[in-house]
Amino acid sequence: MAEIPSTKRWLPLEANPDVMNQFFWGLGVPPDEAECYDVYGLDDELLEMVPKPVLAVLFLYPITLQVCGFRYLCVSSF
Repeated sequence: MAEIPSTKRWLPLEANPDVMNQFFWGLGVPPDEAECYDVYGLDDELLEMVPKPVLAVLFLYPITLQVCGFRYLCVSSF
């Protein structure tokens, strides 16, 4: 079966909190209920800079051949 080309395309996630906030608010998430912030590191002092409570963490990293190989090994071990 041939795929029908779509006019919508998936774009890579943006790591800019301002862009992500606009995206979430555009989905209908109220600005006073959730907002994105940068996390500059996992040290206690840096984590203290993040407003509380934290509802979720988006961890963005590049996909490399090594990551793909590890994911394949994890999936194939089930």
